[in-house]
Amino acid sequence: MADTGMERERQVFAEELGRFFEARGLPRMEGRVLGRLIVCSPPHQSADELAEALDVSRGAISMAIRLLQRSEAVERFTVPGSRRHYYRLRPGFWRGEIDTRVQEAAAVRTLAENGLKRLAGAPAEDLDRLRDLHTMYTFLERGYAALRDSWHEAGGRRMTHPAHPPDTP
Repeated sequence: MADTGMERERQVFAEELGRFFEARGLPRMEGRVLGRLIVCSPPHQSADELAEALDVSRGAISMAIRLLQRSEAVERFTVPGSRRHYYRLRPGFWRGEIDTRVQEAAAVRTLAENGLKRLAGAPAEDLDRLRDLHTMYTFLERGYAALRDSWHEAGGRRMTHPAHPPDTP
């Protein structure tokens, strides 16, 4: 692997995503592998290529890949003519993320509703925290659903940021 300026920037991105994951209580290596698969070229890598690029053991890659596969972020596949397994970011993964958020918020809202029903006879002040939980997750469920619908209406097109103009054909 050539040590170019672009390769260095890919490494920096993967490391930054790893630190982002770690700050949120998730495995840093999982974030590093995901970061690498987001920016690597070609868009798929073998476990050995990931280990070399991230300067870690193959065992560390294997554990991170298992976690990423479990969350359906990464998929394993083969390339015709090669006996190696390759990994890539699962196509459509980001679109599925918002659906997951809607489902998770709905699940917590339902838990809170069930708790409110079970504890209906409790003093009002004892239920304040549970009502707050219900209110927050009702809000999140609606908000995530609105974001999902807006995303689908936009056709999943890339949004632009002023500092990063859209790609031109």
